Amino acid sequence: MARILVVDDDRDILVMAEKLLGHYGHTTVTAEDAIRAMEILNSTSFDMVVSDANMPHYSGFEMIKTIRSHEHLKHVAIVMLTGLRERKDVQKAVDCGADDYIVKPIDPILFMQKVDALFEKRPPSQHPEIEFQELSSQTAAVMTMSIFVRSISELGVTVQSNQALQEGTTVDLSGYFFEQQLGIDPPTCRVLNSTKVNTGKHEVQMVFLGASEYQLRKIREWIFSHGSMIRRNQDSPKVA
Repeated sequence: MARILVVDDDRDILVMAEKLLGHYGHTTVTAEDAIRAMEILNSTSFDMVVSDANMPHYSGFEMIKTIRSHEHLKHVAIVMLTGLRERKDVQKAVDCGADDYIVKPIDPILFMQKVDALFEKRPPSQHPEIEFQELSSQTAAVMTMSIFVRSISELGVTVQSNQALQEGTTVDLSGYFFEQQLGIDPPTCRVLNSTKVNTGKHEVQMVFLGASEYQLRKIREWIFSHGSMIRRNQDSPKVA
């Protein structure tokens, strides 16, 4: 299917568009401003750009003009997605080089009709891709992501993450806290649950799998030496 870049400073719009386009099999990448969008466009090939009009630093109108000024991007279909409804705004988008114009809030049916209609006029490119029929040790890989330790006990650890982690996922942790504060390689963990909190982050509770007595002793020593406050009726003390 197609590769689509969605640009908007409203995170909710990015999430909605990403889920909607992904449901129909499109690969979707998001950016929160025009500067980041141009960095992505100059490093990766896309079939369509869906952009907001009013954004920090540079507007969607300015970004569309920039895209159309680059020879290697002239094949890209462009849709302006905005709350601006007046005829002059539509005409301005067209004059800048937009192929279509969609007014917010997003109507899923209309949105996909517009996307499909544009791809009938400008069919997506054939992007090289190989799908592995079997998952094995040869296709295994490791993904690194940033987290912050929220609490730790002999049973496991709770971390704050920008992304949710699926229940049952096996995770290997590393970082300054474990290496310098605890002085151990942390035990492998399994995700118990992942909860979105008010900050938009995710608090992920994990249990240790196969922790050695040495690792558990180092964790106990650190907890007691730092006098962490243990909340009543909870197993995990708060990391100071």
